This record gives sequence, C-alpha cells and structure tokens, in this order.
Amino acid sequence: MDKILEKFLRKRKQAIKNPEKYRNVYDRNITRITFYLEHGKTKGEEFFNESLPFAPWEKLNVELSIPGYFYEMQAQASLVKGSVLNIEQLGYYLSYGYYQLTIAHIRQKRCVIRFGEDNERVISPGSVFQLATAVLLHQYDYAQQFYKLFQNGYMKNWINRSKSHIGDFIILLFDRVKGDNTLKPIVDDFAYQSIIDNWDSTDLTKVTSYLNQLCDDQVTQVASPPSKMFFEFDNMNWQFTPYAALMLLTLRAQHGLENPDFEHPGFGNVTSLLLTQPVAPEKDDLLEQLVVKLHEQGFDEKALLA
Repeated sequence: MDKILEKFLRKRKQAIKNPEKYRNVYDRNITRITFYLEHGKTKGEEFFNESLPFAPWEKLNVELSIPGYFYEMQAQASLVKGSVLNIEQLGYYLSYGYYQLTIAHIRQKRCVIRFGEDNERVISPGSVFQLATAVLLHQYDYAQQFYKLFQNGYMKNWINRSKSHIGDFIILLFDRVKGDNTLKPIVDDFAYQSIIDNWDSTDLTKVTSYLNQLCDDQVTQVASPPSKMFFEFDNMNWQFTPYAALMLLTLRAQHGLENPDFEHPGFGNVTSLLLTQPVAPEKDDLLEQLVVKLHEQGFDEKALLA
C-alpha cells in the first residue's frame, strides 16, 4: 500500500494544476453554448424520429458536462491546497449536473418510445458523484432528482459501469437511507454490502473500518493504470475528494448518529469536511441564459419526468 499511496499523493499534488490544464477545453465549450443560445440548437447532425420528434435540448451533452467538470476540478484543487470544500464551485458543478442528468433521464425515457428498447451504458459512471455532491451540500431535492435516474436505470444497465464498486455504493446507499430500498447490486461480490447493511451502526470502530475501506479502495483505483478500468478515476475529476466516505458520514450525521473523527493518509481529516448547513447551488451567468432558452423551448423537467 505504501507505493500505491505514494503514487496517489504525487497525482494529488499535481491536481492543483488541473483547472489550468483544462481551461482551454472549458473556453472552447463556451462557443458551443453561445451557438446554442443564438441558434436554439447544437452544431452537427440533426436527429429525426416519427414516433416522437427530438427536442433541440435533447442533444445537449458536452455543453453541460464540460463546465461541470471544470468547476469540480476547481473544487478539488481547493481541497488539495487548503483542506476545505469549495462550496461555491461544488454548487456550480451541481447546477450543471442537474440539467445534464435531467436531460439524460428524459432521453432515456423517450428511447423506449422511439426505438422500443432501453439504451444501455450511456450514462457516465462519474454521474454518481452528482448524487454524492447533492447529499454533501444537503440539497435533498437535487439528490432526489438524480436518484430517480439511477432508480429507473441502474438495474437496466443505463450506466456505463467501470470495474469500480464505489459508484454502485453511492447509488445503493442513497436507495437504502433516503430512497425506496428496492435496488440490488448488479455486480458479483459487491464489495460494500456490509457497509450498506450497517450504515447506521453505533460501533464507531466498525464505522472507521468502513471509511478506511472506502478511502483505501479509492486510493488504489486512482493510482491504478487505465488497463484496470477504473475509468471514473482515470481523469482529472473526482479522484481526490472522498465522495463515498463523505456521503456516508453526512447521511449518518443527518440521522443524528455519532461519527468518528476520521483521518486518512490519502485524504486528511475527512470528518472535518462535513457541512452542517445546506448550501444552495448557484448558476453561473452562462447557465442562467441557457436555462431561459431551455424553458422557451418547452423544457419542463417536472412535467417531462412525471
């Protein structure tokens, strides 16, 4: 574990520069959003379907994901530098994710109408961190919106899973604690069933062992080569924020359970990162304009997902 941890910590130090490296990608994406605002559609091929015509906003994808990645990267860099959660950047990340995943959910529901079958493995495995972020910021409405997507699609293989079980854990933990408790693991030998079953344990030694397991696994997966196929941790996002551990601690705190003062060699003091008050996510100016355009085009998430 020492060599794995050393590799992880080297990569962690480099994460401070990730937003700078990604800036050009983010800036180029602004032109895509501006094009949509001006023309009411994305660039590229248009799709047609007689059963159910495509709305122009159904083609939005990278236009929403790239800004989200950029804001999450900045939050991660702040955590690495200052050992605090940058709630403003996480709020922007959550806002973009809300529209990205809501549109993805609507596309999936319409896929059956248009083509008579589910579209499998089209939801990014990193999408689960939006659910975890909503929990961390105490934004229950956002969390429920994301949960509906996973509740409908997790067991239908909508998600392009990697070899990691951490994403499964985030979905299944929320289902157990805040959802309908109806989902089952879709992977053999699910690594975290005992944590799901005992999430509300009052044995702090046991809880500490669970937190160590989640954090140790994340360290190992971040440090692993691409061939291991932990691809949500094989990029510049989500690697150095212990989302799964923080989500477990946050849900326990929300239910009045005592938490251990947990520290990990890869992430520092995790318990100290917990928020005690809700943080309302903000939209940046570009997303504000885009949402106005979406509503002008008939986008109404509550009606469309009813």
